[in-house]
Amino acid sequence: MSDDTEKPGVVIDVTPEPEQPPPSDEPAPEPQETQEPPRQKSRDSGSRLALIIAALALLLVVAALVFAYRYTRQASEDLAAVNASLSNSLAQQASLREQLGKSERAVSDQAQRLQTQQQKLEAQQKSVDAARESFTRQEQLLEQERERMQAREAELRASVADVHKRVGASGTQWMVSEAEYLARLANNRISLARDVGTARAALLLADQRLRDTGDPGWDSVRRQIARDLTLLDRIDMPDTVGISARLSSLAEQVPQLTLARATLGGASRSESEPKVEGDRSQRSWDTLLNDLWDGFKQTVRIRRNDQPVQAMLPPEQQYFLYENLRLYFETARLALARGDNKLFRESLATIDAWLDAHFDPTEKLTRVMRDSVRDLAKLDIFPPLPDVSASLKALQIRQQLNADLARPLAEPAEPSSEPTDE
Repeated sequence: MSDDTEKPGVVIDVTPEPEQPPPSDEPAPEPQETQEPPRQKSRDSGSRLALIIAALALLLVVAALVFAYRYTRQASEDLAAVNASLSNSLAQQASLREQLGKSERAVSDQAQRLQTQQQKLEAQQKSVDAARESFTRQEQLLEQERERMQAREAELRASVADVHKRVGASGTQWMVSEAEYLARLANNRISLARDVGTARAALLLADQRLRDTGDPGWDSVRRQIARDLTLLDRIDMPDTVGISARLSSLAEQVPQLTLARATLGGASRSESEPKVEGDRSQRSWDTLLNDLWDGFKQTVRIRRNDQPVQAMLPPEQQYFLYENLRLYFETARLALARGDNKLFRESLATIDAWLDAHFDPTEKLTRVMRDSVRDLAKLDIFPPLPDVSASLKALQIRQQLNADLARPLAEPAEPSSEPTDE
């Protein structure tokens, strides 16, 4: 910025200085302009100071403006951040308020459920208290009943002891007799009716009767009964009811079988014999004899067959074929009921042969029925049964031994009884 620029409050004098007159001998009076140079210097220094002050003021204004701009910008950014933070805080507050509402509702629902559960628990507690009271009353009644039963048992024990004192050792004789009857029953059921189940139950009851006697002298008989029970347990008896039901089911399916194409039997000619035909003009006695022989061979033929000839069944006989097959099934059921292994297997073998001979082997029902018949033929409907008479024999031997041991005690009473019998 130049010094010539006019500033407010600063006056620049540009009046040209007057020419000085030449020097003279007379002293000239001092002009008033002699004071002008100091004033001019003071004015120049004042203008420079004003310029410096104005520049500093301008710089201060610019700095103040820059600072105010930056401060305003920073304040606006801070205000925007505060607004964003305030919005985020408001959103979080709204979310928290919503979650708080949900939590309050959940707590309310939970409190309601707890109240309901408390009511149920109170009702259950009342039921438990009532049941406990009922159980207490029943326990008291049971205790009273147990005391009565104990008293009754004591009375019965006293009565039994009294009976044992009066009867003595012979009081268990009825148990031994019952065991003998049961052992004989088991032997009869096995040998006569082949009833393994009843025989086993009878032997178990006989063993229980011998155990109830409390006499260790019957231990050998009980061991023999256990061996006979083991023999009975090893038997694999056929399921006669199931086999009979299976045969009956197969017999019901017989009318659904398809007959095979029966033939007249015999071997068919694979190729026809050539017929010799000659020129009739060349016939002679020799050709006539040959023609007669050929005609005889065409009339009479001898066929050789290894199998018997089977004729096609007429419709009225097909019914009897089905019925006979069903009768064989019924025969097998009868043999099963009688325990006749031979008749059972013969009937099934005949059914198998008839299925192969008279019915279509390509039909599924025929194959299924044939397989079932062959499976049934492998069964043993009359397996051998063990001899369980050893238990009865051991029991009888032990009874005889007990009688022999007790006989010397009864001999002194026999002489007194003989005269009375006479």
